[in-house]
Amino acid sequence: MIFVSFMDHSMTPSSNNPATVVVPSRMKGLGCHPSDRPLRVALLLSCSSFEGFFKRVQGQTRASYLANYRNDWSWYYASGMLDNGVEPLIYVPSLQERGRYETDAGVPVRYLPLAAWYWPIENVWLKRLCRTNRFSLYADEWLNSVAFFAALETSLHEDRVDILYVQEYWSGRFDHLARRLQMPVVGADHGGLSTRVLKFLKRSAMQQAALCYCQTADECAIVGKFGGSATWAPNGCDTSQFTPGSPAQRGRSILTVARLTNKQKRTSDLVRALARLPEEWTLDIVGSGPDRPMLERLISRLRLKRRVTFHGFVERGAIAEFYRRCGVFAMPSSNEAVALSALEAMACGAAVVLSRIRAFSELVTDGVDGRLVDVGDVSGLAEAILDAWERRADFGPSAHKAVSTRYDSQRLYARLTSSLREVAGRTTSGAHVHQSA
Repeated sequence: MIFVSFMDHSMTPSSNNPATVVVPSRMKGLGCHPSDRPLRVALLLSCSSFEGFFKRVQGQTRASYLANYRNDWSWYYASGMLDNGVEPLIYVPSLQERGRYETDAGVPVRYLPLAAWYWPIENVWLKRLCRTNRFSLYADEWLNSVAFFAALETSLHEDRVDILYVQEYWSGRFDHLARRLQMPVVGADHGGLSTRVLKFLKRSAMQQAALCYCQTADECAIVGKFGGSATWAPNGCDTSQFTPGSPAQRGRSILTVARLTNKQKRTSDLVRALARLPEEWTLDIVGSGPDRPMLERLISRLRLKRRVTFHGFVERGAIAEFYRRCGVFAMPSSNEAVALSALEAMACGAAVVLSRIRAFSELVTDGVDGRLVDVGDVSGLAEAILDAWERRADFGPSAHKAVSTRYDSQRLYARLTSSLREVAGRTTSGAHVHQSA
């Protein structure tokens, strides 16, 4: 068995004790390739299919996704890996697409074809039915990974991948892949919940996995209870790109940047909160998704049409100006990782109002660099927006400092790639690798 100790812990949120990664013996030698090429990591996205998420929810085509879509964690992480000498690839299960495509970002995208027997499960009504309870959800996640497993194994071999990075380790997909693949697998927390999910194979999967990357300190502790090795690795923000603007630009406007899936993002709470605010307040909604018609009906019913603007999908290069102009940035989600849009808004000096969930509670100190509100508390949300506006001169600089100090992507991605090299069995400066019999 291989034991890897990380000696640099300047970025961890709490403990000063070295983290220990235990790599299962079945992986011995599989990640230890000669250093004649960079480490290669495949980022497996959690969507069940490209068509179900990127086409249906985000309105993307294959062409637009490959050419323009750079607005989620996978592209941010991939860019950070490239900057630190690691070669990333993005893997996406798909009903119709297949093959590997190069992009101008220098990050290849490979579509993993799903077996034909799985296609009926991707029907909208059946997918919704699968999500009604934890048993059917787990079964769907497991079956989905079975449906693309053959394509995944072939692709990993053809692409000479050293490590598979699996988004969301609380899924049935992670359990299947961590237990079955004969190579280093790492799991990651990108907002998935440890509650209301089946865990009967979780201990086995986490013990088989090389490492779990967690967004918060308490999440690291939860993974540890299941016998997994964990390290703090939250989302980061490019603080050289997202910088404060002039305070004079800001007016009485609320900005939210989110996928329009209301069960998680709860954008309807913001619409209802707007109805409680004075007439001069407006709401800018950046993002696309299937629940826009529902939100438009709600806006019409509350007679808020002239106060709400939908901007649709906005490319990453243009989003900073929205953050710099808004009066308050708000995100009342029911669950999130350390959301990229919240980090970017704070880095741009916006006063933020976020929901009181685990990731945001670690990101924001209520009343110091933003406000936290209980999920679903519309009245409290409206009051917090007014309070954040009044205290924006204090909240904005404090928010910028918090992100620059703890969530700067340059440092976080350097730490991430260092740990990936450790997992692959590569000795780097400040690490000690011990191999037992």
